[in-house]
Amino acid sequence: MIQNLDTNIFSYNMDFEVREVHKTSLRILDEIGIFIGSNKCLELLSSIGCNVDFDSKKVKMPEPIVKKAISSNHSAFKLYDRNAENSINIGEDNLVFTTGAASVRIKEFDGSYRSPTLADLSKMTKIQDYFDSIDIMHTVIDPMDISQKVLRTQMAAAVLKNTTKPCSFVASDARVVEDIYKMGVAIRGSKESLVEKPLFTIGASSEAVLGIQEKECEVLMRCTELGIPTGIDHYPVMGMTAPVSISGALALANANYLCGLIIEKAIDPENPSDYPVMAGSFDMKSANVVTSSPEIWLYYLMGIKLGKFYNLPTRVLIATDSKSSDLQMAYEKSMGYLISASAGVNNIFGATCEMDAMNLASYEQIVIDSEIISSISHFFNNLNSETSSTDFDIIKESYHDKMYFLAHDHTLKNYKKVLWNSNVFIRDNFLGWKKVGMPTVIDLAHKKVKKILKDHRVSSLGSEVVRKIDKIVLDAEKRK
Repeated sequence: MIQNLDTNIFSYNMDFEVREVHKTSLRILDEIGIFIGSNKCLELLSSIGCNVDFDSKKVKMPEPIVKKAISSNHSAFKLYDRNAENSINIGEDNLVFTTGAASVRIKEFDGSYRSPTLADLSKMTKIQDYFDSIDIMHTVIDPMDISQKVLRTQMAAAVLKNTTKPCSFVASDARVVEDIYKMGVAIRGSKESLVEKPLFTIGASSEAVLGIQEKECEVLMRCTELGIPTGIDHYPVMGMTAPVSISGALALANANYLCGLIIEKAIDPENPSDYPVMAGSFDMKSANVVTSSPEIWLYYLMGIKLGKFYNLPTRVLIATDSKSSDLQMAYEKSMGYLISASAGVNNIFGATCEMDAMNLASYEQIVIDSEIISSISHFFNNLNSETSSTDFDIIKESYHDKMYFLAHDHTLKNYKKVLWNSNVFIRDNFLGWKKVGMPTVIDLAHKKVKKILKDHRVSSLGSEVVRKIDKIVLDAEKRK
């Protein structure tokens, strides 16, 4: 986690006129209207003054209704760990890191590719739990050996059993929301404790170009009714499912988000939410969706500023189109991290894996990403290091010492704070590297994976809580 993030050191041009994007979104909502797939949600929107056509399921939202929803926004909210003792503040000047999610392939150490399993999700969660650089746990892969009927419920159970960190989930319908909620109650001990100290967020995705489908509406509504931090994500693809212009794509995505915000605030104005900033672009040469590129990073700069205009914590999705842990991966992810952090984003989602357009995960990549995040966190947390009034004395005392500054008390007391240490990046000189077998970064990451799986222990939930969670999964498997 990076606290009190100071972005003044950077000179990125942030002079985007986000008010124009906001105005375009207002016109979309008021003049074009937006599709809402849930009759229950249509009735809710009608009750607060929206213009609803129940036959076409099209809703037009006047500007005053949008303004009212925005007026109750909060710039930060907290998530708590499993023990409800430690919290992370999402928003203000803080930056937290959330793992990747939803990968449908795994790359093995030997270079082969395969489908992920539930056992992989448990092991990858355990590995990510080990790293202090990871703040929030998501479902890094989608297991292919589980029935779709119980997939999201089973995934949540596997994650909650293998980490003590706060979590983030996606629900496919309102029943899954209730499943995960019951797991949270079992862990916290009561409904009141879970609402007071939230353990997780649950989100939904807007699949339509302009609108929210029935199940996604019901996920959003049920989360809000239960007091679970929530929101609607929308992923515009510039040049395909959204205008090719950055401002046009953002205006479309923003209209979808504001619609979800209005639904949420109509139920509970105080329920926490963040502002998702995510987009792809369309490669006109290959006809493929691109997840990491300069135009996407510019979209992020504008989107982060728009989220702050709404007084909301902001969240970006960092991904790479690379199919391996290679130079392309390092370039695309590092640029995404640095640009987003420098713009003042509050949550980087996709902090681990999210390779091959969000379809690929790797055990070794988790370690490599954690290392990159650790270095970025060290950099930003030390931006405002104060100058020392004792610098001259230290130099004078050490200049004629044969060890120079190595043996000085100041070095011994401060080197761990000032000097970042790498676990897998290669820093030996050539002879030292050759002596140990000339390993690659991926070799060292693989070694670290094996050690974590062997030695890292996640504290148990307790047999009674595990029994309750297993029963929730079993009940989900039985329902029609």
